Amino acid sequence: MQIKAWFLAVFAVLQNFFIMVGVLPMGTPHVEYGGTPYEAQVIAEPMAIVENGGSDYKIVVSESASASEVTAANELQTYIAQISGCTLPIVPDTAPVTEHEICVGLTSREGEYYTLDRGGLGDEGFVLKVFDERLVIAGGALRGTLYGVYTFLEERLGCRWFTPELSVIPENSDIIIDKQLDDKQVPIFEYRDDFWTAVQDAPFKAKQKLNSSAMNIAPLGEEYGGGVSYADFAHSMERLVPDSLFDTHPEYFSYRESEGKRTTRQRCLTNPDVLALTIETARNTLNANPSAKIMSITQNDNQDYCQCENCKAMDEQYGGPSGTNIWFVNAVAEALEEEFPNVQFDTFAYQYTRSAPTGIAPRDNVIVRLCSIECCFAHPLSECGHERHEDLLETVADKPSTFAADIEGWSAISNTLYVWDYTTNFREYMLPFPNLHVLSANMQYFAENNVKGVFEQGNHTGGKSGEFGELRAYIIAKLLWDPYADVEYHMTDFMKAYYGEEAAGYIKDYIDLITYKVKELSHLFIFNRSNEVFTLSRKEAQKADALWKAALESSDITEQQRLNIERSELSYRYFKGCVFLSEFSLLNPNRVKENEKLYNDIKDHGIARLTEWTDLSGSPSFLLRPSDWS
Repeated sequence: MQIKAWFLAVFAVLQNFFIMVGVLPMGTPHVEYGGTPYEAQVIAEPMAIVENGGSDYKIVVSESASASEVTAANELQTYIAQISGCTLPIVPDTAPVTEHEICVGLTSREGEYYTLDRGGLGDEGFVLKVFDERLVIAGGALRGTLYGVYTFLEERLGCRWFTPELSVIPENSDIIIDKQLDDKQVPIFEYRDDFWTAVQDAPFKAKQKLNSSAMNIAPLGEEYGGGVSYADFAHSMERLVPDSLFDTHPEYFSYRESEGKRTTRQRCLTNPDVLALTIETARNTLNANPSAKIMSITQNDNQDYCQCENCKAMDEQYGGPSGTNIWFVNAVAEALEEEFPNVQFDTFAYQYTRSAPTGIAPRDNVIVRLCSIECCFAHPLSECGHERHEDLLETVADKPSTFAADIEGWSAISNTLYVWDYTTNFREYMLPFPNLHVLSANMQYFAENNVKGVFEQGNHTGGKSGEFGELRAYIIAKLLWDPYADVEYHMTDFMKAYYGEEAAGYIKDYIDLITYKVKELSHLFIFNRSNEVFTLSRKEAQKADALWKAALESSDITEQQRLNIERSELSYRYFKGCVFLSEFSLLNPNRVKENEKLYNDIKDHGIARLTEWTDLSGSPSFLLRPSDWS
């Protein structure tokens, strides 16, 4: 059987190779991006809020409204005015009752003039509903009412906020809604963070219904309902028990059998002094961050966990290092629970702690954040078991998903399970990363396995994105709110505004092409090199070249849309430069000049980094491939 499997694997590798280089036909690219098909809103019974630029409607808000409810009323007034030219007055709920009102949040009208089912709304759910001719937009006082206003403006009035710089607000002297409007929305995920530079703007994040600010970047102020904030964020053990203690207390740190000594790379979690120090430092950190909802107790970013006799014994008792870690975090959470009753204690299921333990479970005030860093992102996490560092024959083997086993294991024992997911190539930001087709499937899988929070990490290190970062960040935001959203609908909506009506079709065809190549013939990891992504035959490269050329030559694009197209094409040009394709061929005497032009274009379009770790600076040798410039 092993010999047969080996021959089948070799055959699959050869078949894939011949398809990649264009010797064998591959078929017509077709990609399903997922989600429930979008249904356009239908007005069954028209009701005019504004007619011919005029209205007798008023926006009613409580005199004791929360800060975010005040923002909600102001935003509703602002955008209705932008659409219609009519500014509706905002009045307190102590004002006389009139027939034509838009009640925002909890007002004195509720209970006497209408009744809302607020069951299950929590802090962020909302209801959009018409009672007679009174429109009510109301939800949780923290953020729900604000989200209700933004959803009403977007889904009912056609407003779009695609990036912090690009909004599309329709213009119409009439604003007509459905008198039968009755919509209730409650988010599946309590924690939603989209860690891309493209969304690092607090007003934009609020419009996308994102509620957290990793590393306190673009924090959400009270006017946007605050947010789910961390005290510390990740890999916090290096700060809770600092390296500076090593000289006086080497026993606080991880013993490594292979080296026969202790190192500062991790901490010895079974040492009682390490526990006591972690509790004290966490207490100080929380006192310094009184608005924090979560305290991070998370391992350092390496694999060198402690192998001292006590840690080995506890690992054995609880089924591995993840059990020892949960024992430690439980102890911290228990010690600080009474002092900080509204705080949860967050830890990782990451690398050596990724699999769920046995014989122990996280306490109710402990969050486990399961990380997908090793996984393939060309195929759904629930199905594909391929991980980084495989050899060639392994890539074509049928492997069940170990991540699926992990998420199901943690879901069974955790009160609060979050996921830390990855959506870019950190080794080479500019390489194509065709993963838009799995975002929906993955988000649905999280939702269906009791995940309560999702952190989607992307290119977050500043500057513009050269690889569809704005598009990807927008799609992620939609899925964080609704994992069943129609991805292709939102892709098309975004691309028509961002690139132009005609150009969007050409660029979508390019995305389909490279996505189909990856999902059918390869795997996708977050530290891929250029030769590990996919291969384009000369014919396929010619097709891709033609698509980008047609996009740039579209007759209806604005100057900004042309710049957006040029910047997005940089990823494809970077890829060609890395694999010596088309104008970057080794046979082209102008290849070095093409490399130099690519480098200058990258800088001119505001891209600050080629990798997560290195700024774009200096002048590299243009004899080298772009992947070697950093």
